[in-house]
Amino acid sequence: MWQRLILSTAIISLIAACATAQEPEVTAPGWLVKDYHEFIDQFEGRWDSDRHVFFAEDAGMETDQIAPRQHIEISPAVLSAEADPKALVSVFQAVRTVEGEEPATLVHTITLDSARQHIRQSIAPLPGGVLPPVPTGCDVYWQRQGGQFQGEAVGEGCDSLFPRPVSDASLNVSMMLSDKDFWVTASRGSEAVEARLRRARTFECWTAILRGASHGDSGEGMRDWDFRRGVSLHDQGGEAVLMTDEETPRKIRLRLRNVDWPYGTNRPSLTLYVMEGDSDRAVSYAWNEGDAERIGINLRWIQASCTHAPEGAAD
Repeated sequence: MWQRLILSTAIISLIAACATAQEPEVTAPGWLVKDYHEFIDQFEGRWDSDRHVFFAEDAGMETDQIAPRQHIEISPAVLSAEADPKALVSVFQAVRTVEGEEPATLVHTITLDSARQHIRQSIAPLPGGVLPPVPTGCDVYWQRQGGQFQGEAVGEGCDSLFPRPVSDASLNVSMMLSDKDFWVTASRGSEAVEARLRRARTFECWTAILRGASHGDSGEGMRDWDFRRGVSLHDQGGEAVLMTDEETPRKIRLRLRNVDWPYGTNRPSLTLYVMEGDSDRAVSYAWNEGDAERIGINLRWIQASCTHAPEGAAD
């Protein structure tokens, strides 16, 4: 679990001042204030691009324009007791994990630009967890478009935050945020890199592995179970690794994916895969409706049951 930022009033004031520097005093209209609150509600959460990467080739997408799979956990900074809860300033930390790279933490400050009548997102890296974060000079201006928000990144500091694609052409960054989707597209001339992330739901599982049994065994007469609770994973390709406590340990992997096909007419299916060792080929799997709250599997030698467990909720 990533440690949340604890921000004092002084730090919040510094971040907000940088985000709103030279902005004229203009009262925000009521509709913009409402959009602001809906935006921050949608912004928070877990996001993962597993669906985009996994289905890209079969869906006929240009795979060289797809960013590597990434997982982003966006959580509110913990405000100190003296912070003003009514202020229209929201600060989030976002931990971004890309396969093969060290996790990176960014601080996002969400305010209103009343003069432009946009929501402003200021981005600041947090290297090594050192406070206060230093704004990069890259802001994203968001505006509602129907049932979603459209954003455009501006500022000289955006080049360091969006290094791909590599080109001498000018950088353009567009974003889209809705309740279920978060898309980011960076382009330079004819070159583009895109990440299409989906909101991830967290599940908590119990598992039972029959010691001494292998896949295909009936388990008849065997009662020595390795039982565990609190196994966590999410439904956008989240994975849990179980190492057995046998004399020769076995590696069992569970993967959960909401298979929402980007092509064809197949219905979305919440699918739980069982894999052995490092192989990505499932020895078996079970499925349910895509928005199901629970899924389970029983292969005699392994059992698992996973239940949707929203962040912060009791099991």
